[in-house]
Amino acid sequence: MPTIAIAIAGFVVVFAVTALVLLMVTGGAARRERLAVVTGATQPVRVQAEAETSKAAPVVDPLPGLTEALERTEHWDWIQLELLRAGLLLRPSEALLICAIAGATGLIAGWMLTSNIVHGVLLGGLAMVAPYFYMKSRAAKRQAALTSQLPDALDMLSAALRSGYALTRGFQVVSSQMHPPIAEEFQRMLQEVQVGIPVTESLDSLLERTGSYDLELVVAAIQTQLTMGGNLSEVLDNIAGMIRQRVQLQGEINAATSEGRMSASILVAMPIAMAVIISIINPGYLDPLFHEKMGVMMLMGAGMLMLTGIIIIKKLLDIDI
Repeated sequence: MPTIAIAIAGFVVVFAVTALVLLMVTGGAARRERLAVVTGATQPVRVQAEAETSKAAPVVDPLPGLTEALERTEHWDWIQLELLRAGLLLRPSEALLICAIAGATGLIAGWMLTSNIVHGVLLGGLAMVAPYFYMKSRAAKRQAALTSQLPDALDMLSAALRSGYALTRGFQVVSSQMHPPIAEEFQRMLQEVQVGIPVTESLDSLLERTGSYDLELVVAAIQTQLTMGGNLSEVLDNIAGMIRQRVQLQGEINAATSEGRMSASILVAMPIAMAVIISIINPGYLDPLFHEKMGVMMLMGAGMLMLTGIIIIKKLLDIDI
């Protein structure tokens, strides 16, 4: 019986992973077929799936009903903005489908492997929120990469302005010469300008998509220059130097706090991993924790202490520069 359960769980995991990979590949292949039309602060953030040319095949929505229902809620814009910040050009319905598949996989695998529905529910819940944490982690890495690219992009933009290029032409130089993610963001901003959106609103949209403090300084300087005039190239050079110093200092801080962050990850993952391993090796050994009143109280206390420890460690390692 355990062999059959393991085989069924393995099949479910393989099927779910295949479905997730297909969804991610489909979303990646459709990147160039979707124009991210992101408006300014007075309008909601939207991404319209359009083909770049009339010959391009339309991207099929796997859940059109869910997409239509989400578009009528206020959560559509928030989910779409989070996906854009992570560089995942997926529909919110596709993101929710991935979470549902991951949750169902964890539920079935945990139930089959431990023969305990409670363990299955816990593993399913963890698997369901795993894509969200992956998205946030990817967004943080993308923002860090964009910040590290920003000084070079500002140098390039400043040199273009000194050469007599217009501001939009300087944006085009940056988008063509730099690598993603900053090249993608500048290209999307140029697409907005080409369809008639003012430069100031396009800059606001760029800032909203990235959520970068360093980019906020750049946008403020450019908008001030467009309104009042001034030597923009010199201002961009000063901002580029300041950002370089911030990036260097942030790297030193990350190196100094890496041990603490690793310790926090191990302390959080170890109890869960040990519980799953013990349940597989000796089924029923942890049943008193889930079925007896004292065991449930101990689990709740342990969860609260773990959450408190995570918050304390996060506050200690969160150094604002």
